[in-house]
Amino acid sequence: MEAMSIGEDLLDQRRRRRRAGDPRLSPAGRELFARMTSGDLAEEFQASLDDIVVADPLLGGHTVDDDA
Repeated sequence: MEAMSIGEDLLDQRRRRRRAGDPRLSPAGRELFARMTSGDLAEEFQASLDDIVVADPLLGGHTVDDDA
């Protein structure tokens, strides 16, 4: 077995949790997220994400200095 760094170990733990599903999320919450990302709320969800990206320069792929 190959030794892993602490960072690699944390990433591996995160991957395993993501594959297993988030235990903090209730079945109702999972259903809501499914509706937001692929169902009847998808357009509203995407519009909200677009607004956030425009409002936050770092999420939009540019820094505040790029606007000058």
